[in-house]
Amino acid sequence: MTEQPPKGYNPASDVVDEAHASLHGENVTVCEVVEVLGTTSYTPLLLMPALAVISPLSGLPGFTTICGILIAAVALQQMMGRERLWLPDWVQRRSVGTDRIRTVMRWFRKPAKWLDLVTRQRLSILVRPPLVLIPQVLVLLMGAAMPLFELVPFTSSIMGVVITILVMGMFTGDGLLVLGGLVAAAGLPVGLSVMI
Repeated sequence: MTEQPPKGYNPASDVVDEAHASLHGENVTVCEVVEVLGTTSYTPLLLMPALAVISPLSGLPGFTTICGILIAAVALQQMMGRERLWLPDWVQRRSVGTDRIRTVMRWFRKPAKWLDLVTRQRLSILVRPPLVLIPQVLVLLMGAAMPLFELVPFTSSIMGVVITILVMGMFTGDGLLVLGGLVAAAGLPVGLSVMI
């Protein structure tokens, strides 16, 4: 399933702003963030955990595992064309301190605005069926692999960068960005083997 943004839509910056607006109280749960971000499409639900594992939050015990499971679950259900996202209760109940998330959201605003400026529709063959299945499957596989690499420093953050590139490319219709993500994904096995 390929999502097309409305005209004039700035997906990356909007995702960050929506996530920031969803933060209330001392802690925020996965369920609360999903309810806010999941009202329009699956893309924000892929983008936010991918961005989160790039941030200092990835150092929290178990955080990378939760993000990886969330990415894999969302990617699979997006490929299946499900209208409503399902997540296990134990994932939905997990929470993080609101202040930590707010700090990360503020940091994300600048790169999000930069992404909005550089993305545009090109090489559309890579973001339409059947070829769009290639980046979708890669996002699914990298999300599923994250829990396995949690104890290896920086590996999940590198996968988070690649997932972010692929997701942004698919959502904005920017096949060139997807191509860059595919090239980066092709180099992951070599890079990860060196780090391990």
